[in-house]
Amino acid sequence: MRARTGEPLDHVPGVVRDELGLRRARPLSGGGTPAHVYVCEGEDRKASVVKVLHAGAGTVDGHDLDSFLLKPAQIARIHRELPGLSPYYVPLIGRWQGPGWGAYAMPWVDGVPPTTLLDDEHQGERRFLATLRSVYTVLGAHGYAADTVPTPPGHGSGTHMGRLERRLPLLRRHLGPLVDRDLRVNGQPVPAARELLRRAAARPDVLATVEPARLHYPVHGDLNLGNLMVRAGDGPDGTSDGTSGPHFTVLDPRGIEEHWDPVYDAAKSLFSLTLFDAAMSGGFEISGGSGISGGSGFSRGSGSGDASADFEVRLRGPNPAYSSAAEGVPATLSTVEFFRGLGSGDPLWPRRLLYSHAFHVLSEAACRLSDRTVRAFPGVHGWAARRELALGLYLSGLLLLDDLLSGPAEPEDDPAAHLGCLATINRPARASSFLKR
Repeated sequence: MRARTGEPLDHVPGVVRDELGLRRARPLSGGGTPAHVYVCEGEDRKASVVKVLHAGAGTVDGHDLDSFLLKPAQIARIHRELPGLSPYYVPLIGRWQGPGWGAYAMPWVDGVPPTTLLDDEHQGERRFLATLRSVYTVLGAHGYAADTVPTPPGHGSGTHMGRLERRLPLLRRHLGPLVDRDLRVNGQPVPAARELLRRAAARPDVLATVEPARLHYPVHGDLNLGNLMVRAGDGPDGTSDGTSGPHFTVLDPRGIEEHWDPVYDAAKSLFSLTLFDAAMSGGFEISGGSGISGGSGFSRGSGSGDASADFEVRLRGPNPAYSSAAEGVPATLSTVEFFRGLGSGDPLWPRRLLYSHAFHVLSEAACRLSDRTVRAFPGVHGWAARRELALGLYLSGLLLLDDLLSGPAEPEDDPAAHLGCLATINRPARASSFLKR
């Protein structure tokens, strides 16, 4: 067996190297995953992407090895069962499993995330929303609509409230007692997450909102916009120039076997624009919270008992084009035939989109404490950078969920007003980081 060295190729399991004939590898950074990701080449110089995950403690549900091993199974199933969607889905080269680890490989996919279209300050938003509409048109017609089943009782509340409840202990372990306190975020008072969960569970209208009428074929389950690669053009029939084949490729599904709520995917796409992409690339600047201490070890105060729970939080690299496009996502989805069809039997789906988005932000905070990606932001790196992301997302999620629970009964009538509660977070950062030490 080949000895492990500092070379990336030596961190790819030997059976994977041998079966694929790999000769070179380099780590692929970015994204948010507990897996190690490598771009590899064999003698034929064709590039492939190999993802390797080792089982470990402290991972959230969805980051565990069992879920990881379902990802290649989900890819294979889609190619086997959905001939209309198969051309739009990344192929699978191979999958492997050993004691305490798993791996799978895909070909390298040329393309860029659709958010890069927003770099064009003149036509970017129009092209982006047209591309998003095209993507969801294909996913709806050839994927989600392929099969539906009745929703089991409590599916929606378990997916959203239950998931956050399960992840609160990890947040508490690393962010300390602030997770159990009422706070002020950018001057806005917000209850603790557990109190927001209690209020949501006590509201029949909220419970009805998060419960889909039916579940659909599991097309993805984690469709942030980094899991889409698009190529030049946005042909109206879903091709790059009307004739040359699919203009996008879907990557890296959640790893699910059961039917799923398509609105969950759409909310993940919305999250990419509101916070996720900007946070993952630049992190947050966070100040305040003096005197709040605990196992996390990042308090700036003395812990004297006179603790301030007043935080100021900003994205280091907010992107106004992303925020503007986010406001157009709900209306764009409503023009997709599949989502229009949901309206007859599932009229609350536009409201569920906003609730799903808020729960995604809060639940994703725990994921940042679970991933193993090396991160570095100005003045903070490694584990401290992951905690900074977790705290920034947690504070942002409190604002979003509190706004939905205390705001208008029908927030879907003006989604831009709801998303506006993030405006202070999307202003340029101006504070020194709470987590630098």
